[in-house]
Amino acid sequence: MPGILIVGGVVFAAALFGILTRPVGFLASFWPANAILLGLMVHNPRYAGPAGWAAAFVGYVMADMLTGGGWYITAWLTAANMSSAITGYLLFRLVSDDDRKLQRPVSVLYLFGICCMAAVAAAFVGGGAAGLLFDRTFAVGFKLWFVTELVNTLVILPAILTFPGIRALSVRWPSDGLSLETVLHGAPCLALILSVAAGVLIGGPGALAFPIPALLWCALTYSLFTTSVMTLLLCIWLLISIPAGLVDLAAPADPIRSLDSIRLGIALMALGPLTVASINSGRRDLIARLQHTANYDALTGALARGAFFERGQTRLDELIQGHGNIAVLMIDLDHFKRINDEHGHGVGDAALKAFFPQAAKNLRAGDLFGRLGGEEFAVLMPSADMIEAAALAERIRLAVEATKLSLPSGEALEFTVSIGVSAHRADFGTSIDAMLAAADQALYEAKAGGRNQVRVRN
Repeated sequence: MPGILIVGGVVFAAALFGILTRPVGFLASFWPANAILLGLMVHNPRYAGPAGWAAAFVGYVMADMLTGGGWYITAWLTAANMSSAITGYLLFRLVSDDDRKLQRPVSVLYLFGICCMAAVAAAFVGGGAAGLLFDRTFAVGFKLWFVTELVNTLVILPAILTFPGIRALSVRWPSDGLSLETVLHGAPCLALILSVAAGVLIGGPGALAFPIPALLWCALTYSLFTTSVMTLLLCIWLLISIPAGLVDLAAPADPIRSLDSIRLGIALMALGPLTVASINSGRRDLIARLQHTANYDALTGALARGAFFERGQTRLDELIQGHGNIAVLMIDLDHFKRINDEHGHGVGDAALKAFFPQAAKNLRAGDLFGRLGGEEFAVLMPSADMIEAAALAERIRLAVEATKLSLPSGEALEFTVSIGVSAHRADFGTSIDAMLAAADQALYEAKAGGRNQVRVRN
């Protein structure tokens, strides 16, 4: 019962508001009732039973009758309004919950398509009423009803679908007062208000384009719900103020003033895409840096453990399809703990940094080089047999052996590596872990044999 009262009351209030914006002998300038009903039903499917739809019907009829509507035309208009909401609700049931909440880029396309179909349904039912309301043909009524319904639904529905709940709307004023960060966060909203004021003061054909850059700035700064609400408020203002003459879009008699409005509108329209492109470029750079941080070891520049395993599995899958060979090297810095204990962790880090380029310069173009942890590294060699892998391991060992690390005291520190090698035929029984385990066993043998050497294991 409370749900029925909510639906009926909300539709009644929204319809009454829309009727009050109706110019004499015309449709309402702003008609929120259908979009609000649709959003209410999508957000709360438990309301979308026969009783809920009946309550909505009563709400429409009561609002129209209260303002002097006749039974016949009221029933006709209500049927058109209901057809829009019901069509939209049935179509929204076909998309995922994420799409209903506009969580994906494709969700906006679904929203537009559903709103178009809902507008077609309303226009098909209500288009004939144009003859009774303002003596126009069905075609004129269909087009007018379709455009009106589409704009109202697209303007209102996103704010309802993205509503995060009452608790999420709580706003906390910063404890440090009006900080620079707070001012900058409010700048897009202020820019939107100023652009609206400019539209009123300057007017002319270009006034519609004035808010575009500010609105895009808001979209890139605020949440999806906040942006939807700001778009809603702006569009309500335009839908009401333009027919009322508060925003004069007519070309002024003075051609210079008319050109000023048009040129300013074009300039601001051009600024919008540039703003988005600039911010997206910065975001792409940030994402690239984050991806590099996630995929590469910060100290040495080798692949991080997770990235090594992920890319290694991809290469292995490709080789399995082609029945190719694959080899793995396990590399460990000898006496690394002693280096840290005797010279400090800074020298240990310097040894790791010095080791990486000596090893990397000997790798082939398609080899993967990763740091598995501490002083332990691994190399994955696609399409390599044991002879190639052992030769690479020996080149790395010799390069590191010849490396001298300068200490703060002026002395030179020499260090070595032990390397275990395993080679395999890539098939469906091969795994990265098994190959590394075999190479690790060979590494253990190299350590046990005196270090600074290469051992192999098939």
